[in-house]
Amino acid sequence: MLQCFHSFRLIIMRRLYYKLQTHKSWLSQMANTTYLDENRDIYSQGALVQLLEQRVAKLLGKEQALFFHKGITAQLVALKVASELKKCKNVILHPNCHIAANEQDAYQALMGLRGIALGELSDPFTANDVSAVTEEASVLTVELPLRNAGFKLTSSDELSKMSQWVKQNNCHFHMDGARLWESTLFYQKSLAEISDLFDSVYVSFYKGLGAIGGAVLAGNADFIEKCKVWRSRMGGDLYTAFPQLITALNGLDTQLGKIHLWVERAQEIAKALDTINKVTVKIPQTNGFLVYVEGDLNILNSRIKPLNEKFDMSLLYQFKATECESIQKAEMQVGPASENISTQEIVDYFKLLSGST
Repeated sequence: MLQCFHSFRLIIMRRLYYKLQTHKSWLSQMANTTYLDENRDIYSQGALVQLLEQRVAKLLGKEQALFFHKGITAQLVALKVASELKKCKNVILHPNCHIAANEQDAYQALMGLRGIALGELSDPFTANDVSAVTEEASVLTVELPLRNAGFKLTSSDELSKMSQWVKQNNCHFHMDGARLWESTLFYQKSLAEISDLFDSVYVSFYKGLGAIGGAVLAGNADFIEKCKVWRSRMGGDLYTAFPQLITALNGLDTQLGKIHLWVERAQEIAKALDTINKVTVKIPQTNGFLVYVEGDLNILNSRIKPLNEKFDMSLLYQFKATECESIQKAEMQVGPASENISTQEIVDYFKLLSGST
């Protein structure tokens, strides 16, 4: 009975990012969508597939877009096709980017590619770093924002210089835009203006847009056509993907226009947290950021669950160690569910967490 009670608490607990979805909530969303009566998709073909691909291609200012069931698959395909076009297996990437750090080296193990790692773990690499590369490369990849470094974005000026370098070196410029939706406020540019520098762009639907899953890879028509066969080879032509398609379109309809508000709220929360003794936060560039707290790692993590229950809210998962033994870090992301949590509650939570009261 006690175990069931805790499971129930997890479901109803207020959350800073998205509400914890259940089977019933997903089914309810799909049952009430304007896309319910559209004919079903089959093996990556259908009205909803075309609608989603066309909408995203237009948003990103690209000729064509291709739906994928997984972002990992989309990016593997992009790297593979670009490397085949140049007949070069070297790809430039950040050592802390998702492709390198979170995908079990799939780009090497599955695609036979070789990574040229640039930059320090805690910061995006620069155009000077790129210019210092002496080996031939087929692809330059940039993750916007670089999540593992604290959701940090590469400046427009640096991206422009990188764009010039790839053109001079006949290299493909690829964006890991899993959180591109959340980055427009920082750049003060449209999605298309940001994407214009890149040859291909991957965007995710289950993060900022809150879909069940799914992704799109966008670029020029010739490149995207070459990606289709690799999508099939990678098991990406699902018999049907209607739950992902419907919830992705719903996200474009209802969430995309609100994301800048989450970034502004994240900045508000960060400023408030930075006033607490033993807590340090830099002003976020997106709706995600890292919070640094002085204290023992195990003690801080042991306090999270009791505080979640005390405040009936979930703000973070766990703290991880930093290079400094006495300072720990945790990731926070702000989304639509944050409307039900006040900034003062968050401050009170962290005062107790850090022992600053």
